[in-house]
Amino acid sequence: MATLLGLALLVCGCGPTTTPSPVASKGTNTSAPTTPALPTLNFTHDWVPEPEHGGYYAASLIGIWKELGVNVNVLTGGPNSEIEKRVALDPYGLGIVRGDAVFIAVERGLPIIAVNSYFQHDPQGVMVRADSPVKTFADLDDRDLAMQVGAPWLLYLQKKYGLTKIRVRPVTGSVANFVRDPNWITQAYPTSEPYYAAKKGVAARMLQISDSGFDPYRVIIANKELVTKHPELVAKFSLGAYRGWQEYFRDPQPIHDHLLKISPMMEMGGMRFSYVKLRELKLVEGDPAKGESMGAVSLSRWEELGKILLDLGVIKQHLALAEVVTDAFTPEKLKLDPTLPPPFWSDAPILTKQSTNH
Repeated sequence: MATLLGLALLVCGCGPTTTPSPVASKGTNTSAPTTPALPTLNFTHDWVPEPEHGGYYAASLIGIWKELGVNVNVLTGGPNSEIEKRVALDPYGLGIVRGDAVFIAVERGLPIIAVNSYFQHDPQGVMVRADSPVKTFADLDDRDLAMQVGAPWLLYLQKKYGLTKIRVRPVTGSVANFVRDPNWITQAYPTSEPYYAAKKGVAARMLQISDSGFDPYRVIIANKELVTKHPELVAKFSLGAYRGWQEYFRDPQPIHDHLLKISPMMEMGGMRFSYVKLRELKLVEGDPAKGESMGAVSLSRWEELGKILLDLGVIKQHLALAEVVTDAFTPEKLKLDPTLPPPFWSDAPILTKQSTNH
């Protein structure tokens, strides 16, 4: 792999390339000079297009990646999309997963590696009604929980809080059951589902999994061959993504306008809510007091996560950290100031059932 200095030089020193110029008209003896086509990376995010992916859509729409000399196909993931396998099978593949999924995939032999953090703390949480007697994770025992089957975070909660009678139910991706059933408890993102529940007249609370001690990053993974053979492309992708987040947070409205066109599930009110929650929870930038910032990677946190997964039996053997994650593509290593602009919006009024979108 190229040295870190080499990566910085590659990223900072490369101007935009162009696609081949057309050949001169028939009958002439000259043709326009050609340059190599831009390399193309396939980046799969983890759900439908939404504000939680705003930085990546900004990097694509504004042309930040192209200016750096790389084409990026932003592809839609979704439930059961097996992003780890998709990236492993694509020599130019990247994608979004939780940090614990990287350990599992690497142990299974998939050639992937985490190259930087997407969110400093995974936003996965458990949503209950505002007036629910469930106040802590310990209160989940002997209750139904709609969630993705097999998620390591539930194993952690079960062991830490002695949840021996919790019942897992299939998650639907909709708040319909939550609105209909006062006892319904579901996995959710604080940036999304509470808004749509409130629109139906149901106030919700979130229990954040990261507050329990199970605190993985949400990360960008890359095919190991891509990282080994083309670290300069991974550096350009990473740098473009960071700049995209800075631009999205500076002015999210153009990106929201685009998302409204390509994602039928989106609405302006919900996207504004998501933006405000992203900023309130500092999901991208983390807590500076803890040494966190956009794209930062703490290897000690990764080491601790590996120990937790080993203790839970999620992985069967200790994995060398260098096989799981690299910190070579952080803003610090790429010489980028990770500071984010102040919030564009600081409030997002919850819509009531009778309200219209804003």
